[in-house]
Parts: sequence; structure tokens; C-alpha cells
Amino acid sequence: MPTNFATLSLSEIYAEIDAVSRDAQETFGGLTALQLNWTSAPSRWSVAQCFDHLIRINGQMLDGIVRTLDPATPKRLVQRVPGLPRVFGRIMIRSLSPTATRTLTAPTSARPSTSDLGGDVIVRFVEAQASISERLRSFENRPLAETTMVSPFASVVAYSILDACRIIVAHERRHFEQARRVTQTPGFPGERGTGNGEPK
Repeated sequence: MPTNFATLSLSEIYAEIDAVSRDAQETFGGLTALQLNWTSAPSRWSVAQCFDHLIRINGQMLDGIVRTLDPATPKRLVQRVPGLPRVFGRIMIRSLSPTATRTLTAPTSARPSTSDLGGDVIVRFVEAQASISERLRSFENRPLAETTMVSPFASVVAYSILDACRIIVAHERRHFEQARRVTQTPGFPGERGTGNGEPK
């Protein structure tokens, strides 16, 4: 049964962060730099680009959470409209989950490198995951479900910090599956592909 990311508790979010890290290491940790950077077309992302994107965007999401929890950060109108952050949160979680079929364009600030990435990208992703988990755990006693933040990528969008955490793990699974499909694409180095490439 597909994970219902919209209802994950904090403890389930921590477990999912750990699970994605393990799965990434097991599935892609043994790939060569050539395999990690291979893409079937310039318009399609490589395995390395999928994880470079996650490192970038997760870092910006975490920065947004930290800013929101700083009492000195002023609140915007979109954060105070009753019910609106909840609606936005559900929309974003659904749109960024691995079962979503609509293709989205990554924010400019979170787009992956267009140059070949080092063979350590999976290691860097796993390390970034550990950092995110540690930082989120330090906020456990804060009212994350009741505290709303403005999206780091769209100033007219707000959602609870708890939903931001759900967005993070849903989005990770989306790109994990995209990366897996890259390795199943015909022409993938060292593997016999069976599927189609994945557009950005």
C-alpha cells in the first residue's frame, strides 16, 4: 500500500528519512561515477542530479523552518489566513508525492548541477539526511503542526512546519523512484534497461 505522506507523524517522518537513506545507499551506493551521471537525453536528469537536487532543496526547506521558528522573523499575511496553510500543505504533499503524475519544474535555486557530479553524491545525500534528522529532532518540543511557514520557493504559499516535513519525505521518494527508473532505461551503462527515462 502506498504511503499516505499527508498523515505521517514526526516519528514516522524520522523513520522515512532513515529508510530513504538506507534505500539510496543500497540501490545506488555501488554505482560508478559514470553510471551516476548517465542520462538518456539532455532534458532528463541523471541519478546524481536527482540526489543533488534533493540535497539542495532539502537544505533550503530546513533553512525556511529554522527562520520560521526564530521569534524575530515577522509573520506574513498568508501564514495567518485561517485554513489556507492546511490546504496548501495537502496540495503540495499530493503534488510532490511519488504517485503524482504531473511533471513539475524545479525551483531555479534548487536545480541540480549541469556538470558531472562526483561519485560521492550518494554519500553526501546520506550525510545530509542525518543532518536533517538531527535538526528536526531538536525541534520536537515546538508546536510544528500549529506553526506555519512560507514556502522558500513561493511567497504566496504557506503550510505548517509539520507539513513541510511531510513534503520533504514525499519529495524524496518521488526522486528516488525517478532515479531508479534511470537505471532501468535502455542504454544505462552496465545494465540492461527495461523502462523509459523520466522527464524533469
